[in-house]
Amino acid sequence: MIKKLSSNLINQIAAGEVVDDPKSIIKELLENSIDANSKNIEIILHDGGLSKIIINDDGIGISKSDLSQAFERFATSKLENLKDLSNINTLGFRGEALPSIASISEITLKSKTSKDMGNEIKFSFGKKVSLKPSNIEEGTSIEIKNIFNNVPARKKFLKSENYEYRKILNLFKRFALCNYNISFKLINNGKVIYDLQKVNLKSRINSLFTSDIEKSLINISYKKDNYQVSGYIGNLSLVKTSRRNQFLYVNNRPINNLLINTSIYASYRSLISRGEYPFFVLFLSVHNSLLDINVHPKKEEVRFTNELQIQHIFKKSITTALKDISHTIPNYNNINFADELNIEELPFNSSLTKNDEILSMTDNKNFHDNIKNAEFRLMKIKDDNFVLEKNNIWQIHNKYIITEILSGLIIIDQHVAHERILYESSKRALEGDGMTSQKLLFPTIIGFDAEEYSYLLEIIYYLKKIGFDLREFGDNKVIIEGAPNNLPIGKEEETIQEIIGQYTKTSNANSAFIEYMASTYACKAAIKAGDKLTS
Repeated sequence: MIKKLSSNLINQIAAGEVVDDPKSIIKELLENSIDANSKNIEIILHDGGLSKIIINDDGIGISKSDLSQAFERFATSKLENLKDLSNINTLGFRGEALPSIASISEITLKSKTSKDMGNEIKFSFGKKVSLKPSNIEEGTSIEIKNIFNNVPARKKFLKSENYEYRKILNLFKRFALCNYNISFKLINNGKVIYDLQKVNLKSRINSLFTSDIEKSLINISYKKDNYQVSGYIGNLSLVKTSRRNQFLYVNNRPINNLLINTSIYASYRSLISRGEYPFFVLFLSVHNSLLDINVHPKKEEVRFTNELQIQHIFKKSITTALKDISHTIPNYNNINFADELNIEELPFNSSLTKNDEILSMTDNKNFHDNIKNAEFRLMKIKDDNFVLEKNNIWQIHNKYIITEILSGLIIIDQHVAHERILYESSKRALEGDGMTSQKLLFPTIIGFDAEEYSYLLEIIYYLKKIGFDLREFGDNKVIIEGAPNNLPIGKEEETIQEIIGQYTKTSNANSAFIEYMASTYACKAAIKAGDKLTS
């Protein structure tokens, strides 16, 4: 028997497409605040948004006659007819956010327009509770609590407080970056996380990340036909092992687009390794008739009438900007390029070597004969007595260690050899009692953005295990008073950042992460190609 669903059940089903966690609730409400021409927006979280969310703005407000209507499905002030759908200039337009949120929570909305007195409306899990006057002075204030209490199946899929909080931090950055003409404040459990004033884009980037990021930014400004790309990309000092610091906007709308990302990576192809990701905050301006934003209820995807042209424009704009090597490669001007190589003979006084011990190329096409010859030569090498004399070991090109044995030469890559030794020792330390720490003469203070800092707090135990002596030091900062014995001075922040980058991929301190920590430390601490060794 077919039955028509109740409006409350319809709203709960629709909520699954629009609202599935605290982050998505904040996204929808932030879009409404921005569309309301707000100049100041405040987000207040309790327990990372799991217990309560409050959003205050100073926008144009909602009149008393519109308050109840705002909680009806498909009720919106942003569209009137089909023609408007192809020329959307607002972030919200579907009219689904408020009824969806109201159906899965307890919500109190206070609002005031410039012409009316303030009013307050309450809903409890889809049912209207009250509509009465309010003493709100301007704009709109929305409080949401008991999220998903009436949908236990949905609530059990929420992750930990830290996990949900980090998603909100990432969302906050996405909106704060493209709306730098708005002041934003973010508070969690009574602590002010961000207090951002109205500024330009570059200053907003500095406020959200670290204050010295400005010197690593490369300006992008490129226009062709009906398209314009603007914003900033990062030089190689901002390359990370995760995609967290990548922000893309179309007509000031935060979006995800794999094809555009691929074009951006292609521009860096000869500069970064596989598994490394550049920093970018990029804006595409295009006429609304050339794209479709009505693709998904969450409005995070768009379609373009000419995808290939969009890809070409992004690649062209970034490739052009990266051609300035002095900006792209950090400290490029301080690199010394040798004009000529000093070629010297190594004074080995070797005795004559028998022919059957010489490892040389062969034209023999017989696979089994070649294997036998190789095994015979390997046995001869194993028979060598490795007695190395101090004056018979040499470093060449400040990169390789070389010495003679009875059947030839041994060539050692100094960095790889030292790295392997440090890797084994640090892995044992992480699985055991830990490594000793070397006190720093001048302790180092390192600042993080709020999202990175939340990850750092989860792995401090492991950082201490490999020899870091650090403690919290103010808002989103740590002071490092000691570092692993072999780590060169000045490498502390770079090493910690790489470890955090790997942890963000899994948020799981499993055996693979432990091995990555050990290998990262070993790579940073090992002597490098180019280091001159003492005898």
